[in-house]
Amino acid sequence: MAKPLSACRVYASTLISIENLPYANLDKEIHIVLAFARDYDAQGKNQTGKFFPYFDTSSLNAEAIQNIKGRAESTPVKFFLSIGGRNPKFPFAVTSAQQSDWIKNATETLKQIVQNYSIDGIDVYYEHINFDARDQFGRAIATVIRNLKKDETITDASITVSSPFKNDYQNLYKANSAIFNYVVYQTHTEPSRICTFEQLVDVYGKLHYYPKEKILAGYSDVRPGDWTNVPPPIFLGSVPQLLDMGLFGISKWVVTTADHNPEN
Repeated sequence: MAKPLSACRVYASTLISIENLPYANLDKEIHIVLAFARDYDAQGKNQTGKFFPYFDTSSLNAEAIQNIKGRAESTPVKFFLSIGGRNPKFPFAVTSAQQSDWIKNATETLKQIVQNYSIDGIDVYYEHINFDARDQFGRAIATVIRNLKKDETITDASITVSSPFKNDYQNLYKANSAIFNYVVYQTHTEPSRICTFEQLVDVYGKLHYYPKEKILAGYSDVRPGDWTNVPPPIFLGSVPQLLDMGLFGISKWVVTTADHNPEN
């Protein structure tokens, strides 16, 4: 008999997409990840670590977040702020000359956002990293997370890994495993077609550098093309085997008409 789902994570950017979620009695946790915060202004200009929230702040405020946490009496609900995003217009773009300023600015502005919205943790989700920023990625991200944990601004941190940059995330985690509580591996970024349950299970089996008990299997069908290489029946059909492997849980994008913003 397959293990029951005991933890789940959803990515969203509007209140309407999460306020009616079935907050089931899971054994572990429910994560709601607010997508996204970026260090780019409204005109798309990089701000060197000065982050701004780009989820729906008009409805997703501290009061709404506390109300949602209060609904799930038997299962802890944690809110994360996801930094980065899926849009190639907003990559991780920190040069070596900018690294110190980026760390200082990111620590200050992320602390303010986390406190303003009663958020519990940071999720690092960059699907695009500039070539000249790859050497800075691990050190800059880890330093900011350590700063925020040290002063107890956040209690948790996660990385959301995409296949093209799995080596960058692996190096980040390997050098800083103690500060990252969870790892999401996004299957929609797989470079080749997955045709069977066994093939998808094998993908997760090869993530041996991450403890299985920290991993959430991630899936998205939000954008055209997300399901090209991993069709929904393959992912959903693989869930029992993935949970039997000892994975922490499942991660899914939650989308409504209001959520579908091509800039996210």
